[in-house]
Amino acid sequence: MAYFSGQGRVYIGARDETGNPQGLVYVGNVPELKVSLSVETLEHQESTSGQRLTDLQLIKTKKGEFACTLEELLASNLALALYGSITDQGSGSVTGEALPNPVTVGSLYLLAKHNVSDVVVTDSAATPVVLPASQYRVNAKHGSLAILDKTTGGPFVEPFVVDYTFAAAQSTAMFTQPLPERWVRFEGLNTADGNREVVIDLYRVAINPAKELSVITDELLKFELSGQVLADTLKPAAGELGQFGRIVLL
Repeated sequence: MAYFSGQGRVYIGARDETGNPQGLVYVGNVPELKVSLSVETLEHQESTSGQRLTDLQLIKTKKGEFACTLEELLASNLALALYGSITDQGSGSVTGEALPNPVTVGSLYLLAKHNVSDVVVTDSAATPVVLPASQYRVNAKHGSLAILDKTTGGPFVEPFVVDYTFAAAQSTAMFTQPLPERWVRFEGLNTADGNREVVIDLYRVAINPAKELSVITDELLKFELSGQVLADTLKPAAGELGQFGRIVLL
């Protein structure tokens, strides 16, 4: 018997100009991976027997669909799901970053950097006055602060300005990249056949943006990557690789 129940690793990466995969990136734990194939056909009915029998079927199009569920919140996964670009924030310092003028007590104001420390808030007087740390609240990792009191020790001259240092962080901006076409590889095991090894390659997958990210939930975050498996016309239709993908039993 050759039943199949798969587990394994999924890798996704860009293609070069000749259609070959560049470095593929492991996407982390994938609890579900699906590949669906379909054809659209043209049928012809004869008109001589009186029964209008179908006597010909032509394949008009061949299509493939891809879907996998991702569980790990990796920057590379977010870039695929959000059509995004990744920016690595290094470490450094900021001097004299001005807050809006005037600030509203209790409102949250965003700093230009994340993962901040050594925050000092001063006013804009000719001789700047340092605001006591008890009069503002800093969300250091998030890179934001709120002014809690701007009267005690004043009057202060606005705008308030902020000096701070910042450490490494990584961000992914949404919808900054075109539709990604990627090579998808599954390197896995058939657990229903003595862990026989199997490889599945999809040469050219046009990936859709994630339909949703369940950010506040009682469950672990999961998001789906889906897309269409396109024909790779750089490969010969009659070649051993085919033009859509292949399954290799090892």
